[in-house]
Parts: sequence; structure tokens; C-alpha cells
Amino acid sequence: MSGITNAMSTALSGLELFQTGISTVSNNLANITTSGYSAETVNAQTQAGATGQPGAGVQPAQITRAASGFAAAQLRNANAAGAAASSQSTALTALSNALTNNGDVQTTLNQFFQDISTLASNPASTAQRQTVFSDAQSIISSFQSAAASITGTLSGAQETLSTGVTSANTLLGQLATINAGLQQSPNSPSLLDQQQAALNSLSQYLPVNAITQGNGSVIVTTGGTVLLDQSGAQALAVATTSSGTLRVTAGNNQTPVTLTEADGSLGAALGNIVAGNQATQSLGTLAAIFATQVNTAQAQGLNASGAIGQPLFSVPAPSVTPGAGNTGSAVITASIANAAALPTDGGPFTLTYSSATGWSAADQATGQSYSITGTPPSFAGLALGITGTPANGDSFVLNPAPSAATGLSIAATSASQIAAADPYVATPGTLQANGSVQNNNAGSITAGTDSVATTPATGAAVIPASYYGQNLQINFTSATAYTVSTTASPGTAIASGTLSGGNGEIAIAYPAGAASGQYWQLPISGTPVAGDTLTLTPGGSASGSNAQRLAALWTSPGTTTAGTLEQSVVGLSTSLGANAAAAQQLASATAAQVTTATSNLSTVAGVNSDQQAIALTNYEQAYQAAAQVISTAHTMFESLLTSI
Repeated sequence: MSGITNAMSTALSGLELFQTGISTVSNNLANITTSGYSAETVNAQTQAGATGQPGAGVQPAQITRAASGFAAAQLRNANAAGAAASSQSTALTALSNALTNNGDVQTTLNQFFQDISTLASNPASTAQRQTVFSDAQSIISSFQSAAASITGTLSGAQETLSTGVTSANTLLGQLATINAGLQQSPNSPSLLDQQQAALNSLSQYLPVNAITQGNGSVIVTTGGTVLLDQSGAQALAVATTSSGTLRVTAGNNQTPVTLTEADGSLGAALGNIVAGNQATQSLGTLAAIFATQVNTAQAQGLNASGAIGQPLFSVPAPSVTPGAGNTGSAVITASIANAAALPTDGGPFTLTYSSATGWSAADQATGQSYSITGTPPSFAGLALGITGTPANGDSFVLNPAPSAATGLSIAATSASQIAAADPYVATPGTLQANGSVQNNNAGSITAGTDSVATTPATGAAVIPASYYGQNLQINFTSATAYTVSTTASPGTAIASGTLSGGNGEIAIAYPAGAASGQYWQLPISGTPVAGDTLTLTPGGSASGSNAQRLAALWTSPGTTTAGTLEQSVVGLSTSLGANAAAAQQLASATAAQVTTATSNLSTVAGVNSDQQAIALTNYEQAYQAAAQVISTAHTMFESLLTSI
């Protein structure tokens, strides 16, 4: 009887083992697509019988979870890089599109300058003036559209950062709960599967380094900062640094978490915010440079009414923000004094005062340092107004173009205010009472092509700004010498010059205003005789020389620190486009790495349906065999009972 009982007991242990095997295979197949799930296998060991007795079947089944710490870590690293690259590709492509779609600043600027060039050849055309005026309004729309698009991308990056931190905290909380569960049920396959899924999800947001403990729980770190240990999770948060930038911190002590733009969606979001801010700053600076240059050129000429040209555009003034820790009483204001010298990245700039060396400035975008010198103090095309007394170490942040792209507007009220005319038109002869010029010259004198310069040409007859706008007369006292006077007082010389090799120069200083400090210059040449005159009268509707200067701003070298204005605009667009293309390529490459890492982990720990089918068949056959043993033993037992 004991033999039959032992046989039945042995077969029953087999039934239980094979039933567990069948259930395990079923569980594997049911979770073949479940994130974090690792294939489970049944390990069986024979159970020895009593001394001198046959084996007692198998021990209770032990379920083993397939896993590879290395492959899992590789997948988490690939996840972080892939999520970062995908986020960057989306954001940088949107930044690039901001300057090529509705905000096509380059096209509208190019059209504006083309139409000004057309106006220069036909300055009396009211229709052409209106075309230029409409172009100016289109430019404002394109700058505002581009700025709005960039702002949208920035808002998206900030939202990604905020929601990403919230999601990461949720996952860290889940991992803390799983750790607690593993304290009670060490190395529970179900809990370890949940842990693997949570770690994979967390790695989308930032790099994850998981240090496994003996019971299967983990300590999670990123960049050397502990995010999870046996005491619980360290909550992530978004904080603002003293310089105004954003960063991610961990725990109540707000320990900074080091994240680069390649470190998950959180690192990419921080990088995208920096890129968006830089694009906004550069776009605003180009808007300010363009508007300031046009306004300066406007002041160099006369409008349709013969008045000095007034600003065509209105652009926000630079802002200066004092440091929170300042102890002095200094107050600083700023203005753009020379748009051509303003770096196209637009800073912003940090101004710092030292009691030993005075004021200095540094470009926050490039780190370039500047000395602040002169009266008024100036650097990089910016003039400063400083009142009060600074203290050693006081600092200020100067933004030369705050919201310039969105704040740009039309200052002129009509197309007639476009200053197409030159300040003066030169005519041989003497001005008459009826306004005509009568030429009684015995010799010849010719006016060349005028220009505007910051320094008069060598040997030029310089007329002070106080005489700007008055009718002027050039009086030749000999074949080479001449004086300059007003036509109202032709006998009173206000300047003098000579012809050298038959050539001379007249330089008239501009009055206070946007063109202050510059000189309108006119070359003269010829073979005059004593008594000959050349009259300078304010430019009229037939004069378009100043419109030519306006048109030349687009392609003139030195209009910006990056070359021509056109080169600066194209350069920004090209730079954003190149960044987007590089990000798109990186996104494709990292996506392939994620696919490879996923496949590698699946090979080690994933569920293979073919293998599971074979195992299921084996378990079913073994189950049937064990059941047959029990059936046979039962028949034998019945036979014995019958024979008694």
C-alpha cells in the first residue's frame, strides 16, 4: 500500500508543478506586450525520499523572473536620449519655422527695401510712397508673428517641464511604494515587473541609475543626485536661479539636478527654453537694429513737406534691471546710440561695478566682456545714463531690445513722412528772390554723389549744425579757394575750403536728433573762377538720394556686427534651420537606439511566443503523464480493495 501511496504522492507533486508551469506560460503570453514585464520560468528540484526510499516527487515550484540589469540600464539610457532628441526636434523645428512661415521676416524686409529703391528713382510718386508705407506695416506683422510663434514654442517647453516634473514625481512615488512592498515580499516577480515599468517610464524624463538592493528594491540617482532611497522619494521641483534661468531641484533642500539638453524630456525642455529665449532675444535685437537704422536714415533726409525726417518706427527702449542684492543708490538708463555696433545676439548684458576698476559689462549669451568708457558711458553701441552712487559689487541686467519684435509699431502717420529727399540739392549759380537759381558762373563747378559719415572728409569745409536747413551759398574767391555762407548773409563766411586737384568737400553737421553726430557730405569739383557760386537748397520732391541710402541699409557692409542687415537676418534663419536639421537627425538616430535596446532586452527578458508554445506543450504532456500515473495507482488501489 505504501508504494501505491508514494506513487500517487509523487504524481500529485508533478501535477502541481506542471499546473504551475501551464499557469506561468499563460501569464507570460497574456503579458507579452506589457511594459516592464519579464518572462517567468518554473524551476523544479526533486524531493529526496526517506533513507532507503525512492524519491518523493518534486519540491514546490519556484518561479524565476528573467532579467538583465545591463540590458535594462541600456534601454533606460536610450529612453532618456531618445526622449530628449524627440523633444528638441519638435521645439527647434518650430523655432526654425517661426522665421519661414507667417513670420517670414526676411521676405518682408527684402520687399520693403526693394520698394524704397523704386521710390528713390521716382520720389514724387505718391503711390510708391504708399507701397513703402504698407511694406513697413507688413514688416511689423511678420516680426510679431515670428515672435508669437517663438513664444508658443517657449510656452510649450515650459509646460513640458512643469508636467514632466509632476509625472516624474508620481513615478518616484510609485517606486517608493514598490520598495516598501519588496521589503515585505522580497524579489516578488510582480513587484519587480512594476518596478521595471516605472523605471522605464521615469527614464523618459531624466537619466536613471538604479542600484538594486538584496530584496529587489532600488536606490535611484541621476547625475549624482539621489532621487529615491529606502527613506522614500525626493520630490522634484522647478526653481529660478538668481540670473533668471530655470533649473530642476530635488528634495526640501532644493539640491540642483544636473541636466543637459540630452538628458530626457526635462533636460530637453530646459534646453528648449534657453534656445527659445535666445531666438526671442536675437529676433528682438534685429527688430531694434532695423528700426533704429531706418529711423536714423529718416533723420538724414527730408520728407515730402521738406521737413526733417522723423522716425518711421517706434521700438521699445532698452530696459535696465538692478540686482536684488544691490546696496548702492545708482540708477541706470540706456539707449541705442549706434545700432551697427550692437551685437546681434542682443545679450542681455550684465553690468557690474567695482570700486577699483569702475563699470564693466558682459554679454550673457557669449560671455564677451566690454569696458564701459566715455561721456556718456557707453559700450557695444549702447549709451548709459548713470545717476546716484553705486556700491562695490552692484550689478544690473541691461536688455537692449526687450519685446522689440512684439512691440515694434509704426510711428509715422502717413506715407508723406517717408524722408526720401536729401537735405540739400546743389545748383550752380546764385539764389534769386523768386526762389530760382541764376547761373552766371564763368567757370564750371559740379556736385558729386552725396554721402553721410560720422567724420568729415579731410580738408572739408565743415558747416555747424546750427546752420542746417538754411539756404547755403558756396563762394569761390579764386580758382581753388572758396567760402560758405548763408544766402541771407552772403558776405559772412561760416566755413572755408579749397579745391585740391580740382576736388573739394562740403560737410554739414546734422542737428540734434537721430542723426546727431553725423555729417551730410557733398563732393565738389571743376574749374571755377573767382566770383562763381554754388547754391545749396533743401531737397525737394524730385530728390530721392536719401531713399537710396535707406534702400542701401539692406546690403551695406557694417550695418550690423554680423555684416549687412540682410546677412544678419539670413544668418539667424539659417542658424535656427541648421539646429532644427541637426535635432531631426539626432532624433532619428536615438529612436533607432531605443529600438535596438528594446530588442536586446526583449531577447534576454522578453516573452518569446514560440518558446512559450513549446513549454506549454511539454507541460501539458507531462501533466497528462502525471495524471495517468495517478489513474493507474487508483486502479491498482481499487483492485487491492476488491481482492480483500
